[in-house]
Amino acid sequence: MKLSTKGKYGLIAIADLALAYKDANEENYVVLKTIAKKRNISEAYLERIVAKLKKGDLVKTQRGSLGGYCLAKSPKEIKISEVLYLLEGPFDVCGCGGKDIVGNSCEKSSSCISNIVCDKINEKIKETIENMTVEDILSSYYLG
Repeated sequence: MKLSTKGKYGLIAIADLALAYKDANEENYVVLKTIAKKRNISEAYLERIVAKLKKGDLVKTQRGSLGGYCLAKSPKEIKISEVLYLLEGPFDVCGCGGKDIVGNSCEKSSSCISNIVCDKINEKIKETIENMTVEDILSSYYLG
């Protein structure tokens, strides 16, 4: 399983916005062009990604000369799972529609031995990203 560029760039954008975050009372807006240039990402693609993060209430915007994007809440309140589920949807390692996925379930899933492994992997991924915050990845990246 690979994380798509949408998920990777979304995490990068959230991390860059988190670096600029002061506190809820002092909003520090960042222009997407700055992130796009710094990270060598298409600005148009980044805009589409951040629009999804905004729709999910993780990012907010402000128009005008002092405008841009900022986090809607503290980096310690944003779980990595929130970011990835918004951008990637639910994780399903085997693509069979395991326990946590509604919809495209394989008709052989109840008798398929690989489902046992896939379900365990899906559980561990879910557990990991639900227990990790944006603040955690920043401290690991900059202090680890």
